[in-house]
Amino acid sequence: MTPDLQIKFPSEAEQLCRRVAEEKHLTPGQRIRAVCDALDAAERLSLSGGQRSHQLAYHQRCEEEWQQMMKEFIARHVES
Repeated sequence: MTPDLQIKFPSEAEQLCRRVAEEKHLTPGQRIRAVCDALDAAERLSLSGGQRSHQLAYHQRCEEEWQQMMKEFIARHVES
């Protein structure tokens, strides 16, 4: 059940349409720079949160586990 708030917020579709209209005048180069700026900001936020090294270590463990599982699968199912 969605609470009935007195403030009406625009739907995601309305927000997207408004944003597209605001950015319609940008050149392709300006759009690419905006995307790069957003990615850079996300990276800086990720680094400043203190969890980045934990995320990278977890990702590395997952990758190593996957590789080990694939080696075992291939060893069991592929004739030598």
